[in-house]
Amino acid sequence: MKRLKAGTYGLILLTSLFLSACGTHTADKANTALLNARDAAECTMESLKALDLKQFNDHTDNYVETYHNWIGIPVEREYRVFNELLEPRAKSWTRKKKNEFNHKLAEKMMENLAWEIEDVREDGDNAKITMEITNLNMADVTGKYEIYLLENMLDSPGTGIGQLIKDISNIMDDDSGLLAIVEACDKDDICTLKVTVSAYRENGAWKLHLDDEFINAFMGNFNGMTYSEDVQKRLDELEKQQEEKLLDEWTEEWAEEFADDVEKRVERWFGE
Repeated sequence: MKRLKAGTYGLILLTSLFLSACGTHTADKANTALLNARDAAECTMESLKALDLKQFNDHTDNYVETYHNWIGIPVEREYRVFNELLEPRAKSWTRKKKNEFNHKLAEKMMENLAWEIEDVREDGDNAKITMEITNLNMADVTGKYEIYLLENMLDSPGTGIGQLIKDISNIMDDDSGLLAIVEACDKDDICTLKVTVSAYRENGAWKLHLDDEFINAFMGNFNGMTYSEDVQKRLDELEKQQEEKLLDEWTEEWAEEFADDVEKRVERWFGE
């Protein structure tokens, strides 16, 4: 039987927030070309820490493409990370609230960012930069959010699907759900990853390439989906209880069909 896993929805929601999913060392366009590869890497990480996306974009290949309407007017820009935060200022109340939530979450995610540049190897207009990056363990944050959803489903009457939809719709509330979990994280809820980042010189200036490994590292193992032992154990317990609860309510065939339907609805509502 296909499990109706809350984790599916946690991952969809988190991915839609950031992926198309500079701080004290400032540099304007006039002197960007004077930076070496190490300086560019340092400035990139400082810009992440301060969530200075303009400077971050200046030192990376975050920008992907601009889309135009049928008469050639630019209507949307695509970025590799922080796509939502880089959209034009929202006009609708719903979009404005979503943008504010995304910004709060991004700030909290970057608060604990730390790094050490271990080695830089320049070869003409290309370079390899080895870094050790430490940040909030977002894999465990995702796991704890799944636990939150599953526990609420199990505590509610019936299948708990109504409670799941309610909790997901309240994800932007400050005092419950995802932000509350991030706020509750302590100094032990961190992960450290070593990555080798590619860089290249463009118009005399160094830029870092945002590949999946680098993005995952500064996002706190965001795509790792490898939970700590305690989180995984609790998830396994809850998923087994949820499966038993669903089987009490429906036949196996109905449960599978409903799981597929809810997953599609969540993707449509929150994965835009």
